Amino acid sequence: MSTIVTVVVPSYNSEKVIGQCLDSILAQTFQDFEIIVVDDGSTDGTVETANEYAKKDRRIKVVPKEHENAGVSRNVGLDMAEGEYIVFWDSDDFFEPNALELLYNKCKEDDADICICDAWHYNDRIGVRVRGKKNNYIYVPEEIPYNRKTVQKYILNISNNVPWNKMFRLAFIREKGIRFQSIEKANDALFVMSSMALADRITIIEDMLINWRMNQENSTTTDKKRNPMCVFKAFETTKEFLEQKGVYEEVKQSFINRAVDSYLYALKCQKNPENPDGFRMMYDYIRNEAFKKLGVDNLERSYIYKENKADLLSKVTDGSYEEYILWREEVESEAAIRRFEKKERSMQKQYDKLQARYNKLYAKNERLNQKYERMKNSFAYRVGMKVTWLPRKINALINGKPDTTEKEQEEVIENEVENIIDNEPDAVENDSENDGM
Repeated sequence: MSTIVTVVVPSYNSEKVIGQCLDSILAQTFQDFEIIVVDDGSTDGTVETANEYAKKDRRIKVVPKEHENAGVSRNVGLDMAEGEYIVFWDSDDFFEPNALELLYNKCKEDDADICICDAWHYNDRIGVRVRGKKNNYIYVPEEIPYNRKTVQKYILNISNNVPWNKMFRLAFIREKGIRFQSIEKANDALFVMSSMALADRITIIEDMLINWRMNQENSTTTDKKRNPMCVFKAFETTKEFLEQKGVYEEVKQSFINRAVDSYLYALKCQKNPENPDGFRMMYDYIRNEAFKKLGVDNLERSYIYKENKADLLSKVTDGSYEEYILWREEVESEAAIRRFEKKERSMQKQYDKLQARYNKLYAKNERLNQKYERMKNSFAYRVGMKVTWLPRKINALINGKPDTTEKEQEEVIENEVENIIDNEPDAVENDSENDGM
């Protein structure tokens, strides 16, 4: 029986996390799959780790290659794939146990070329995850499955330009000749947008099945400051491909809005002090050439779906570079102030909690001191000191301890009394109600 699902795992210097990735795939409730790990010239122990897994499970193939980019690695896996369906899961992510099962079942149920799911954003530094909101559900039509004919205006805006939250029918991808682009960044945009535009049947589930790991130094999606022009190459190449397929005009408005989002986000990721040349290059390109290359001579506000994106784009296109930089610095300063104020409020809350805890502990200490003073001044305590003097003196001589003064003896007794008080349930009074502090 042939393999049903191919899992392509592009990897690069992911020695620390690829084990968790492969473990989460091997633990899937759906088990009829093959795993193709395509390593893009890692210089750490990624390949060795993957090979250890391959020795234990014959479904795993490891393909080392020279360092190029994730797009080429995914194409290698695509060419080797033998499954009916295919997913592209990055080596620095991990996956819910029922991910393949739910995606595959939905594909079969709707006879779909593509099934889209949602994802968690996992913060690796603090071990916390939040809902990723990878899809714009407001654009999803009532009728499922859908395609460019039934939701023409939003076909490329329902999901983002990543492949890892989607399952694809392999025969559809090969029939349409859809490939990943060989560029350092945004190499998945061509593949994703082309498949979404050309698919006859697209379905979607809201389950969060992917744990997308944030803050990874060697992630295939990080360090957007390098090669700032890649995003433009990706969209322009996709436009040419869709024109060849005769569908560009059908999806043009959706495509342009996708480009507006991506271009402005890429510009935001260019930190001006760190990379002024790259930032200025991107700014000038968006202002003067980018949308003309996509077939739009005059991009009107009404053409853009989101008002805030239209406002932001006008900051780039309607003023000077110097005005934009001043506006950007003002926005970033205001954002920094808001972050500081938020942190300040959080710290004040922590301080208030600590102060309240201190006040309760201080009150408890005062109660214990008062009880200790009452016990110390009691007749029983004074008599006890006199009565036990001789036994304590004999004990000191027997154990070879030096003679002690009466004051030192009192200090010993006081310590013993304090220990007794600390261990008395009554001394704590009702403090147990504060255990949740």
